[in-house]
Amino acid sequence: MKDTSKKLEWQFRPRDRRSLFLGVLIFQAAVLVAGELLVDTWIRREFSLSQLGADRLFVFRISIAFCVFTLTGLILFLASKRYRDALEDANEELNKEVTRQVRAGLSKRNALIFGLAKLADYRDTDTGAHLERIGLYVRVIADALRPKYPEIDMKWIDRIVLASSLHDIGKVGIPDSILLKPGQLTPDERAIMEKHALIGADTLLAIRSKLGSDEFIDMGVEIALQHHERWDGNGYPFGLVGQDISLAARIVALADFYDAVTSKRVYKEAMGHEETSDLIYSLRGTHFDPDIIDAFMECQFEFNSIRSHNQEQDESVLKILHLENVARQFIDEQANLRNLAA
Repeated sequence: MKDTSKKLEWQFRPRDRRSLFLGVLIFQAAVLVAGELLVDTWIRREFSLSQLGADRLFVFRISIAFCVFTLTGLILFLASKRYRDALEDANEELNKEVTRQVRAGLSKRNALIFGLAKLADYRDTDTGAHLERIGLYVRVIADALRPKYPEIDMKWIDRIVLASSLHDIGKVGIPDSILLKPGQLTPDERAIMEKHALIGADTLLAIRSKLGSDEFIDMGVEIALQHHERWDGNGYPFGLVGQDISLAARIVALADFYDAVTSKRVYKEAMGHEETSDLIYSLRGTHFDPDIIDAFMECQFEFNSIRSHNQEQDESVLKILHLENVARQFIDEQANLRNLAA
């Protein structure tokens, strides 16, 4: 037995307002013309009018019908335009609000990610701006490589700048006795140290398993996992060769190397810019991608400027004092807010 409880539905579904209005006009024109033809037939049959008079009356009525039709079309056009303009304005406002919300969400996410990345950074460096410098170096190199690599655009550059802060996040899993050892590492200690690439990638992959595929997380995984791979295949953890290493990881590898060599650590003194540049160029085609070395040589003076500006007051004591000042300022701000709310 057929189900008669279902409501009958009109199957006509206009695809857009233009189709709907055109249908209304066509229907109205058909009704007007048919009505006038019926009226004309009735008048000619019931009234004794001359042929000329009947024709004139018909033309008059058709003219009035045409005016009604035209007026209806004009009203529909104006209504459609007003509706379209209102809809466009509403969509524009909605897009602005969505964009604002997305940017606000991304800003919070980026700030949180960078803050968490600094937790790993504080365990390994004596400097207060290591991740900031890495980001600046990466931006300089990526921008220089844009003409040769079409996949590099401003969104890609912004993504790698933030993702570069995650390159050593796996070092949170390395014991301090190895991570902060002032002397040379033994082979066993070196093997443990090298696991930080896998630990970092595993941490980000765990996030990826919860969030799903994401361009930023994917790039962060590549960087954390591959930034110690070498162009000639003698890197770790997998010994990848050449372009099998992701472009983002190859860029971060050079930026990280430059900053590590030019920064003071508990186990070494800092090397000067000129000496570091010569060392990096000597590793062209072995440790590093030749294209990235060439880009570095083109903009090495920007590297030196970034290094000089960010390392002038980069001592641990100053860093701790700065953190204390920031923390005290935060406490004072919260106290003022509580007082105002009271």
